[in-house]
Amino acid sequence: MIGRPVLIFITLPSRHASCVSVASHNRTVKSLLVLAYSFIIVISLFGNTLVCHVVIKNKRMHSATSLFIINLAVADILITLLNMPFTLVRFVNSSWWFGKGMCHISRFVQYCSLHVSTLTLTAIALDRRQVILHPLRPRMSPARGVVCVILIWVMASCFSLPHAIYQELLTFVYSKEKVRSLCVPDFPEPSDVYWQCIDLLTFILLYVLPLLIITAAYSTVARRLWRRNAIGDTTTAQFAVQRRKRRRTLAMLLVVVGVFAVCWFPLNCYVVLLSSQAIQSSNALYFCFHWLAMSSTCYNPFIYCCLNPAFRQELRLLLGMCRRRGRGGVGPVLVAPPSCALCHRAAWPESRTCSRPSHASSHPSRASSRPNILSVEPIVAVS
Repeated sequence: MIGRPVLIFITLPSRHASCVSVASHNRTVKSLLVLAYSFIIVISLFGNTLVCHVVIKNKRMHSATSLFIINLAVADILITLLNMPFTLVRFVNSSWWFGKGMCHISRFVQYCSLHVSTLTLTAIALDRRQVILHPLRPRMSPARGVVCVILIWVMASCFSLPHAIYQELLTFVYSKEKVRSLCVPDFPEPSDVYWQCIDLLTFILLYVLPLLIITAAYSTVARRLWRRNAIGDTTTAQFAVQRRKRRRTLAMLLVVVGVFAVCWFPLNCYVVLLSSQAIQSSNALYFCFHWLAMSSTCYNPFIYCCLNPAFRQELRLLLGMCRRRGRGGVGPVLVAPPSCALCHRAAWPESRTCSRPSHASSHPSRASSRPNILSVEPIVAVS
């Protein structure tokens, strides 16, 4: 079965039925699907490219966490370029036009990008847990972040290879005038057992288990962030500022994880139930769930802009530079006044400190014998 398409004249099994039943869809459904996929493709490419550009161009954002954010964006860009368009064309034309090589590559990219996103979100959660619960320990350096990213891609590739290898380009001949080529799973015998085991293990090890780890990590982080420590308990005003920053950071990360989990859950469940033959295949359900999963690639840039003021500020600066260049002039360079806020402008800061003005010198009447611990920079600065 390797080397050229296989001609199939027999009745299709249920697992291939969803691939062939596309002909029953009318033009209205196809038009809506084309618009829906085109929308998320454009938004995903623009948004994730912008995220990479903003983080890479700004040296204040160069950290291990920022590297993970870029890794998420790269995974989203890959699945947008190498999976969405092919799935859309397959649906519209009821056939696979892209050859045997892309049949394997497209399926590999879909699973690999999913696994990279899941493992990267897990790495971010564990890194945030380390920073918040153990602030005195050394933080992850960018070099270690690169090593983690490489390990994530290696693991994701290994887990995705079975799905890519056991794909076959089949040619279904209905009559002399009606022939279709389809890219379908083709596991070795007993194929049903292989199919069910691979999908079930993938669902448990690379979706359910990482989400459980993420939930446990952020639960401990949330308990620590909502509890005052020795430094954060100095004044009500200082604690309120720190609490708002920490809650905003935690909310942003939780929204990113929640959106990812919700978008991919229906498709993962559908694939597992279909492989276990618990349900009958439905082409309409598959493409609805696939679109929902693919739409997860375009939400993160909006989440960063809405919930991270520092990222939003850097984006404004970048857009302002683009507008000035578009007018043909450089324009005046706006320099922010010296302020401690610059220490927290990075969207995902690591260990940055700056000196604060002494409250005793500006307000001598408030001086007392109590040590001025307000001048001490907080150990954990999470914005």
